[in-house]
Amino acid sequence: MDKRMRERGQRRYRKAGRKFRRASAALALTVMVLGAVMPVVPARAATGVVVDGDPQEWSGVDTQNSTDSAVAKWAVMQDEDYVYFYIQQNGGNEYGMPVANTSIDIKYKSGEGGSNTQIRFSYMLQELKNAWYGDINGARKAYAPSKEADKYEIELAIPQSFFVEDDYTITYGGSSVKSADIKNVKDHEQPTPTTAVYQGITIDGTFTDWDAVAKTQVDDQWIRETAAVFDGDYLYLYIREKETGSATGSGQSSNGKYTIYTDLGRHTTFSLRKDHIEGIDGAKVSYSNQQYEIAIPATAVRQYKETISFGYYMDEDVLIKDIANLREDTTSDKTFHKIVYDGKYSDWDYYPHQLIQYSTSGGRGNDAEAALYVDGTTLHGHVLSMLHMNEREFQPFSIRVNEKDETSVGFRLVTVDKDGNINKDCKVDNLDAGTYEYYLWDLNSGSTADNINDPDAPVYGRMYLTVRQTAEGESISDEMEYEVDLEKLAKHFDMDPSDMKLIQAKYINIGDEWVSIAGTSTGAWLGISLCGLSVLSVLWYRRKRSRVV
Repeated sequence: MDKRMRERGQRRYRKAGRKFRRASAALALTVMVLGAVMPVVPARAATGVVVDGDPQEWSGVDTQNSTDSAVAKWAVMQDEDYVYFYIQQNGGNEYGMPVANTSIDIKYKSGEGGSNTQIRFSYMLQELKNAWYGDINGARKAYAPSKEADKYEIELAIPQSFFVEDDYTITYGGSSVKSADIKNVKDHEQPTPTTAVYQGITIDGTFTDWDAVAKTQVDDQWIRETAAVFDGDYLYLYIREKETGSATGSGQSSNGKYTIYTDLGRHTTFSLRKDHIEGIDGAKVSYSNQQYEIAIPATAVRQYKETISFGYYMDEDVLIKDIANLREDTTSDKTFHKIVYDGKYSDWDYYPHQLIQYSTSGGRGNDAEAALYVDGTTLHGHVLSMLHMNEREFQPFSIRVNEKDETSVGFRLVTVDKDGNINKDCKVDNLDAGTYEYYLWDLNSGSTADNINDPDAPVYGRMYLTVRQTAEGESISDEMEYEVDLEKLAKHFDMDPSDMKLIQAKYINIGDEWVSIAGTSTGAWLGISLCGLSVLSVLWYRRKRSRVV
C-alpha cells in the first residue's frame, strides 16, 4: 500500500513538474513579448528635435505631399537656432539615396539670397551644400531605415543664420511652405505616449507590428538584433542585419543558413534570401531596409517538448533561446513512453535526437537526425534522412561500444525470405516508395551461413526502412529504425553486457558523427531516463564540433 502511494505521489510530482516547466516556458516568452508592451515614451523632451533619423518627435506635425518619386512626404519645424526638416524617402540603402538628386529651394521676398537659395544633398547625404555647392556651416543630418516598407527617415537641422531674410518660402517635392507658417518646436504638442500592444504579425515589410516584441541584441558581424514570436500557427522571426545582404551571408559557412533548434535536439533548417525562404514549404519572408520578417509554419517545426530556439546552423550559441508557444498545444501527447520496433516511427517523436551533418556548409535541406535508445538488452536506433535518399545511405553503418575500435561492428543489410534463407545481395537503393525489412549482418564476419536459423549466422538485429516519394517519384525522405541484440553483441565482443558503458552508431554515408547513448540496463526505465543523457550528448557534440571546425 505504502509503495503504491509513493509511486502515485511520484507520478503526481512528475506531472506537476512538467506542467510547471511548460507554464514557466510560456511565461518566459510572454514576458519577452509583453515585456515590450509598454508605453512608448519618447527619449527626448517634448519641445526638442533630436537629429537622429528617428521621426517620433514629428508625430502630429503637418506633412507636405510630394510629386517627386524620391520623396514620400516631408515636414518642417523651427526654433530660435535651427530650421528642422523631416523627409521620408522612397527606397534607398547605403549604396544609393534617391533624395541626393533633389534639393530644397528657398525663395526670399526680396528675390535675393545668392548661394543661400538652395539646400543640396551630396555624397550619400554625408554633406549638405548650398546652391553654389559650398558647405552649410553648422548643418546637421541623420538618416535611418524606416519601420515602413521601402522607406528611409531623414532629419536635417539648418542653422537660422543660413537664411538671409526672415520672409521666405520653402519649396520641396512640389509643395511650398511660407516661413511665417513654420511651426515652432516649442508650440508642437507631442501626442500622449501610446502603448504598443501585440496584435499579431503581418509579413508585409512594415515593422511597426514588432514594436510590442522585445528585441535580442546580437551585434555580430552579420546581425544587429533579432526577435521571435511563436503563436501556434507560425513562428515569426525578425532580423535586422548589419549591412545590406549580410544576413543572407551569415553563419560559419557564410551561406545564410539558420536553424530552429528544439529542446529535443531536432532541427528545422532553412536558408534566408531577400525574396524567399529555401528549405521550408509555406514559409514567407518580406525584406525592407536591412530588416526581415519571416513566418515559418508551425507544422514545419520539428518536435519539441516545451521550447524551441533560433540561431545560425551548426553554431554552438543560439540567437534566441527558449521560445515557448503562446498558445499551448493541448491536442498532442508529448510524453515519451518507449520504443516499439514496428516501422511506424511515431514513438520516436518526443525522444531526443542528434543532428547528423553531411557537410560543414550544411549540405541541403535538413541533413539527417538520429537517436539511440536502450530497453533492457535491446538497442534501438532511429534515423530520418533528408539527404541522399535512396542511395544506400544506411549501408554500411557501425555500432561501437566504449569508443574502442576492437568493440566495433559494421553492418550490411540482408533480406530473409519466409523460409529463413538469407539474401546478401538484396536491393537497398533506388527502391519504390514503401516500407521494407532487412536484417543486420556482420559485414566483416566472412561467414557462409545462408539461413537465419543457423546458430552461426552473424545476424545481430533487424531494420525497417521506409522510402517516401512524391507521386512523381521524387524523394521526400528515408526513415529507418532497427533493433540490435546487445547480449549477442556482447558475446561477439567477449564482454559482459553490463560493461557496455557507452554505445554509439555511425552512418558513414550520411555523416561522420557518432550518435551516442550511455549505459545498458535490465529494464526499460533506463532508456527513458537516458533522454536527458541523449540531449547532453547532442550538446557535447555541438561544442566539440564548434571547437574543431
